[in-house]
Formats: sequence, C-alpha cells, structure tokens
Amino acid sequence: MKPSLPLLNLLVIFILLIVSGCYSTKQTTKKSELERLAGVGPIRILTIDNTLYFFDRFSYTDSTLTGEGTLSRNRTTKPFEGTLPFSEIVFIERLEFNPWRFAWIVPMTVAVAAGGGRTLSEPSEVRIWRPTEGGSCPYVYAFNGFEYILEAEAFATSISRSLETKTFHVLSSLTAKNGQLYVRVSNERPETHLVNSVQLFAADAGESPSVVLDTDNILRPLHNEISPTYAYDHSGNDILSLISIKNEVYWESDLSNITPMSGFRDEITLEFDIPSDVSEGILSVHAINSDLITEVYRSVGTILGDATLEFYLALEKDEHLQNIVRDWISESSLLIEVNDGGNWKQVGTITPEANVASFSRAIRLSNLDSFNRPLTVRLSSLTDVWRIDAVSIDYTSVEPFALHPLEMTSVNISTGMDWRDAISFADSSYALLLPPDYMDITFDSTPVLDMQNPVYVFAAQGYLYEWFPVLEEPVQLVMLNEMTGNDRIELLKLLIQKKDLFLPPLYARWKKERN
Repeated sequence: MKPSLPLLNLLVIFILLIVSGCYSTKQTTKKSELERLAGVGPIRILTIDNTLYFFDRFSYTDSTLTGEGTLSRNRTTKPFEGTLPFSEIVFIERLEFNPWRFAWIVPMTVAVAAGGGRTLSEPSEVRIWRPTEGGSCPYVYAFNGFEYILEAEAFATSISRSLETKTFHVLSSLTAKNGQLYVRVSNERPETHLVNSVQLFAADAGESPSVVLDTDNILRPLHNEISPTYAYDHSGNDILSLISIKNEVYWESDLSNITPMSGFRDEITLEFDIPSDVSEGILSVHAINSDLITEVYRSVGTILGDATLEFYLALEKDEHLQNIVRDWISESSLLIEVNDGGNWKQVGTITPEANVASFSRAIRLSNLDSFNRPLTVRLSSLTDVWRIDAVSIDYTSVEPFALHPLEMTSVNISTGMDWRDAISFADSSYALLLPPDYMDITFDSTPVLDMQNPVYVFAAQGYLYEWFPVLEEPVQLVMLNEMTGNDRIELLKLLIQKKDLFLPPLYARWKKERN
C-alpha cells in the first residue's frame, strides 16, 4: 500500500514532535472495553503486589472490579471471591483458548493506572497504564541442586507467530538431583509468551575445558582460546584489556555514531596471530545485549496506540511488514567479517539473544590459510545493541559433540494448567505464559550416568507478543488519535523504514537515559 499524502504529512509532524520532545499518546479507552469482557471471560488480572487473578465472571464500578475465581502468588493457587480497586491493578486481559491450542490473546485489552488511592476521574473512562520495563523473552533457569540459576533467554526476536523460531542454549549450571534435571521457563516481562516445544540434550564433553554453541547450534569444544593481539573500536579507543578476558566487564558503545552520517553502526577491529599450520578456527564472542529495544518499543507503542492487536494480525499476513521487521533484526545482529587482502568478507552473524543473561556464540572460520597474517576481524552492529565481554579464537581441530535428547518426565505450571502435551512437540499446540507464569520442567538424567563430563543444551521453540509501552508526554497529536488502526500501521511501516529520521531522536532519548 502506497502511503497517502496526508500520511506523509503526518510522518513529518510526528518526527518534528519527537525532535522537540513532545510525543503523541492516547491515554484513555472507553469503559465499553470492560463491558465487552463481562460475561464472556475468562480474564486474568495482575496487581501491583505481583498477584495473578483468574476470573470466570466479574462486575465493576467506577473504581473497583469484583470477581470470582482464583488467585496465585508465590507458587500457591487458591479460590478467591472479592473486590480489587483499579488503583492496584496493573493489567487486565481476556483469554481465548482451548486447552493447549492457542486461538488469540489480546496483548493489552484493558489496562489501568496504578497509584496510591487513585480512583477513576471520569466514570466513562479507564486510564491506560502501559509497562515501562524492558521487554525481552522467556527466561530459562537451570537448577544446580540448590537453587534455580538464570542461564538464558529464549526466542528473543520472535515477535509474532510469523517470526517463530527455535533457539538453543548451553545450561552450564544444570546439575542432576535424584535422577532428574530441572529447568524453569518463566515470563517476567510485559509480554505474552507462546511456547511450542522444549527439549533438553546432553553431550559428553570429555576432557574439554569449555564448550560453545556456534550459530548453527552445533556444540563445539574449546581447548585453547587465544585472545586478540590488537583491539580498537570505531572511535580509535584501545579496548584490548576489556575484551581479552571473559569477566563480565563489557566494552560499551561511546554513542558517537548516532547520526545519519555515521550510519548508526558500532565497529570493533581485532587482530589474531595465526599459526602457520592451521586452516580453520572457532571464533567465540561472549556478550550481552543492551536494553535499547525498549526505546524502540516505546516509539512503536506511541504510534500504534490501541491498534496493537491489529498490528500483530497484520504481522501474521503482511510479508512486507515481516520483511521490515527482519531487516531490523539483521541491523541489530552482530556482523562478523574477515579482511581478505583489503576487502571485508562476511563470515557470519550472531542474532541478539539476551539483555539480562550474558551468552556466548561462535563462528567457524575455514580456509584461514587463504587470509593475510595477522588475521583481521571486524565486528559491527547497530549502535549500542551489543556489549562485548570477550572475543577469542581456538585453532584446535576437534569434532563437534553429538547431542542426545533426554526424556521429559513432568511439567509443573504455576497456574495449574497442564501444558505437557503442548510443549512436547513442535506442532499447533502452545503453552501460554503470562507474567508471572512459569513452567518447571523435569527430564530423566539416567542417560548421562555413563558420561565423563555431561554438558546440557536446552532448546525452546515459540514466539511472543510484546506489550508496547508508549512515550508519556502531555502533548496530544489529534491527527494521530483520529487515525484508524490500519492507518497507524501504515504510518509505522513508513517511519521505521526511514532510519535517518527514526533513529536520531530515539538515540537522543537513549543517550539521556544512559547518562
């Protein structure tokens, strides 16, 4: 669809408002939203004390909501019948699903503002509260015999079913107890998670001191990791001491490349010595991603307003919109290139994975004997998406490890739902996780008894729906508020394709927040 002239004019106005520091929001929704929910539940309600309520039926007044159902808190679920003030409610959602088979969940059907003693100022309106916390993906915890340790974040870039993917992660803390291995998948973000399948694999690492997954999800041994001899970033800063040792002291962008002239790209250039008798190596990157995505989500939420549901429906069908989102994922990925006699040759990319749990990924480099000495490598990405802890290369030529699947023995759900059949296979059945839902999944550890040094790899397939926050500012843009959902989506598509307009104000806000 070619954008109309009014839409182009609106884009210019919207950019000017962002530059001047004024952002459009639509802060109210008719109470008819609640009327449409009444009598057709179920609904879920999250309150500010992290209690989750499930109501089959309910009624409401100007300041309270009364219902019958259950409440869940601290892994305990019990019957509930009572009244909740709107001032204590974080969100209300309507659920529509058959057991295991997902139909649709409205990512933000109704949400109300939390605040001490606050009641609704007008009987005909409910104020919308939108989360300000950063979004990411399902957290994956491994039980080490004493407690659950956060290890990874699954399918981070899969925002909608059209972008569903399967991700793999090494669980270094996982330890068998009483013949079982315990993994927790938890939703602790303002998102809806749909988990299609989970698997746990074991491999015998033997005498290998370390392992890493490459970008093809092949588990590779590391015997002799070599640090670079030279490391400079795009501003000419010597960063060798920052990225030589894996110690979670990260190189961070200096945000010097946040203008159209710079191309919005960070770069790191590295040099490695190459022994004369090697032809391949495993380049490993240990990193974490920043929370810049939250700023992107705020801008997206400001444009979409209450058209979030329409946006996700469009994303399922609109190939152009899907390609735009994939382009952004590509821009945010870490591009790895090797200098080939004056030219940069792309050898791989690493997709963003997590902004809470650090992670390692590797690229297999082949035909090293055809490159100049020393080996010169360049890492680049959209500015300040990546924080780099360490980069190394291992020239030891060792075959990768075989992964052996382990049997899933049970699934315990915080909400009491039985999702085992839903997550056993990659099919049309999904486990639905809303914050603060989680699944504790157990696997049989018997097959690892004969392994010298068992290493575990967890795989999760699924997708998520982000609950887009908005930029809360006093200025209203009447034209935007009057637009249909389809017009908002077309405006968003136009805006996010014009990176030279979209990114500078976004980075200006991000820079201010970082400082």
